[in-house]
Amino acid sequence: MKKIKPTYKHPEFVLVTADKRIEKENKRLWLSLNIDKSATESLLVILKNPSRATKDISDKTVFTVTNYVHRNRKKYSAFKNIGIVIIVNLIPFYETYADQLGTLGVNIIDKQNQDTITDLTSKHKNVIVAWGDHPKGLYKEYEQLKQTTFDTLRTNKNNVFYVDKLSKNGNPKHGQVWGYENELLSFNLDRIK
Repeated sequence: MKKIKPTYKHPEFVLVTADKRIEKENKRLWLSLNIDKSATESLLVILKNPSRATKDISDKTVFTVTNYVHRNRKKYSAFKNIGIVIIVNLIPFYETYADQLGTLGVNIIDKQNQDTITDLTSKHKNVIVAWGDHPKGLYKEYEQLKQTTFDTLRTNKNNVFYVDKLSKNGNPKHGQVWGYENELLSFNLDRIK
């Protein structure tokens, strides 16, 4: 029997949403959430892959990430003037259960998605990496996606952060499991080859 997933609404403080989806390919390139019309800065959050969220509905990860930023706006200077949170993913394909990504029959290294990350990281300086460990059966591809993303962040001289801790494998904690009290930390790109 298939699990029934709860439907999340975007939090009430989210004023305007937009997204770029390619429905025939079942992928989302970005999701933008305006949380404060008077604030002028943006924050880019790079996750693993989209689960369900669109401009119309949220999911547990997007709900947690936007709440984390909103609740910590006074605590962290990097969040002080954030008006827009933009979500992108290493892998653009919708799949609630990441361990199923390898069964989709698609190349998870998607050029259009990589171009989107390059474009958005060139326009938005503050970035949180929050993709967690690799999905089952996709270690090599995931490492390639991470390396390309780190190279892009380094080239664009982004201010890169992560939340709470890195995994045993050195990956940033996934946004879905952030606690609102978890600390925002600076990510040192020099530690990556």
